[in-house]
Amino acid sequence: TEALVEEFSKPGGVGHQLHQVIVDRAKTTDNWLSDWWTEYVYLRDRASVALNTSVSTISGYQPVHTEQDYIDLSAKVAVSIAMYYWQIYHQTLPVYKAGKVPFCMEQRLRLFAGGRIPRHGIDDYKYQGLDDTVATHIIISHHNQFFSVEAIKDDKVISLAEMKMQIQRIMQMSTEVTEPVGILTAADRDTWAHALQLLSQDPDNYQNWCTIHHGITILSLETIKYEFNVQPDNPDYQDEFYSLLTNGLYHGHGCQYNTGNRWHDKSISYAVGGYGCHGMIGEHSNIDGLSGFHFNIFVDQTVKEMDNDQRDAQPQLDQVVPPKKIVWKLNDELHQIIQHTAEKFDKALENIGQYSIIYDAYGKEFIKSLGMSPDSFIQMALQLIYYGQENKVPNQYESASIAFFKRGRTETIRSSTSKSKLLCQIWTDPKSTWQEKKKAFMDAVQAHNQSAKEAVAGKAWDRAMFGLKIAALEKGIPQPEIFNDPSFQLLTNEFQLSTSQARSLSDSIILIVTLGPTSNAIFIPACHTGYGISYSIQPNRFSFACTDYNNCEKTSSRKFLKLLRKFLDDFKAQ
Repeated sequence: TEALVEEFSKPGGVGHQLHQVIVDRAKTTDNWLSDWWTEYVYLRDRASVALNTSVSTISGYQPVHTEQDYIDLSAKVAVSIAMYYWQIYHQTLPVYKAGKVPFCMEQRLRLFAGGRIPRHGIDDYKYQGLDDTVATHIIISHHNQFFSVEAIKDDKVISLAEMKMQIQRIMQMSTEVTEPVGILTAADRDTWAHALQLLSQDPDNYQNWCTIHHGITILSLETIKYEFNVQPDNPDYQDEFYSLLTNGLYHGHGCQYNTGNRWHDKSISYAVGGYGCHGMIGEHSNIDGLSGFHFNIFVDQTVKEMDNDQRDAQPQLDQVVPPKKIVWKLNDELHQIIQHTAEKFDKALENIGQYSIIYDAYGKEFIKSLGMSPDSFIQMALQLIYYGQENKVPNQYESASIAFFKRGRTETIRSSTSKSKLLCQIWTDPKSTWQEKKKAFMDAVQAHNQSAKEAVAGKAWDRAMFGLKIAALEKGIPQPEIFNDPSFQLLTNEFQLSTSQARSLSDSIILIVTLGPTSNAIFIPACHTGYGISYSIQPNRFSFACTDYNNCEKTSSRKFLKLLRKFLDDFKAQ
């Protein structure tokens, strides 16, 4: 490996030649990386976006006890979504900042009114531009049926009372569960591309697809409840219920429940679960976590404001255009593809292990009082849990936003360092004193915090190496041997811990907000023997959502998070 690195980096060698390709590309593009990242990481991937690259996030939770409660909550969510969209295309959405430094807002133009388009070999995408006609309809689905609903009229978002009427109508028009046409969007991309070609042979079907694609977003009314049998007196009741909510937002519990009620090609679609949990499903190819979290927080805050203000805007209920049901014409081959895709999805779902917890003994305020970065603290805690189980330091990934740069996407924070390795060794040595453990922990936290700062500033190495690899491919240069090296392959493909923080808005953004107690994200592990872990850091609590593969005997999300809870308890008790 050392010889390959030396060969690749020698003056005038292939590494320098490829670097010059990137330098030249940077002179003619807004961002030399962004389009390559979208194409090679996402659009060329032929796997289903569901359960693979898509991410789900919980925005909020409001218990519902009656059908009217559910209608009220869903209407508030729908109006909130339309308000956010309206602000984007009227360019009144505040610029998000960290301190005085603004984030690039370009991704907001890829949240709504468009999405990914399945094609053979490589997908495409299309979104509404600022100069295009503003979309006025939202797609609302229920029991696998899709409806087009006017959400903006005369350049204004319709009133809450009007939206309630629309949702009530939809639920009355869709009392029976129908064939899940939406599950086609969860097929592998070539299968979905073929199915869309078959659908589009009928002009009405093609128009249906256009109506959905150009709609503001999808709001999935997921009223079929997954049975929950844990009793409130069970000590794990909160965690078990939270796991139910995060699971439901992630995948809809399968095709016998709500999975076929979704449309996975939309950059952002939204779901309201039968228990009152609501959140976003994000198709990752053109958006990253930061833009999604900002949207989630807006929806949650707006819904709460509507709760506090019981007045409806002046309703004109007699002028509301009824929802338009989307009716498909399906031949035998399409029926077979739908059935096969549903069976394949449910089979894949059986292999996903998931568990979530809310830890409320303390949060970031306590960690900050110890002089530590809360994020770095959590990263080291996760690493210690893994080391304690496997007796080895994991290859640990944390995503970092580089949205300070124009069209910036993400970079990798590498949480496994020489300092964290030493921490793991000292922490698990029975001869170590608490002072030795504490010093090692502080040193590892500081090393991680420095790595995080460098990644956010664009000074990490993962995306640079990705760019050099793609530069060779684009220029027809034989792939340098360094990219085939086993060490490089392990470093870039085998992340035993794939992690991300569900971040709240910066305090500098007009209104100081915090994520709600249930808010978090959920995504799949990066490798078969690993975990996918999202966490939310709040003043006096943490929440964690963890996934693994059931057919891997080494991993168990439930066990991992229970060990993490014990670690957090023990840490404060010292």
